[in-house]
Amino acid sequence: MSTLKNKILIKSVGFGSDRLFIELNTGRVLVVPYSYTKRLEQATQDELREYRLIGGGRGIHFPLIDEDISVEGIIRDFGNEIKRVNISLPILLLDEIDSFAQKHHLSRSALLQKATSAYIGGLNL
Repeated sequence: MSTLKNKILIKSVGFGSDRLFIELNTGRVLVVPYSYTKRLEQATQDELREYRLIGGGRGIHFPLIDEDISVEGIIRDFGNEIKRVNISLPILLLDEIDSFAQKHHLSRSALLQKATSAYIGGLNL
């Protein structure tokens, strides 16, 4: 997938305790564990927060740890095999899900994916 051809660009970057949250101009958020690269994993929060977008938003440069990562590389390494599913849930449940997700530095989607995987993994089918 070419980020130039499809114009998938980084809009903003957020930092959790163990992962980056990369918001794209498409509205999607890439959740990237710091273990993605050795330099990211060994960096301090201060070192990570000192970054700049490069290539017009196609990548991130972390000058204090001399590391560059790109949207194209992340999508290539993690895959792009996600299908969207629309479900209806009561608003109070969504509020609880959002609160829990925020406390654990996850998006609602990432939390629901983890919870579903854990639940299915625990079934003896």
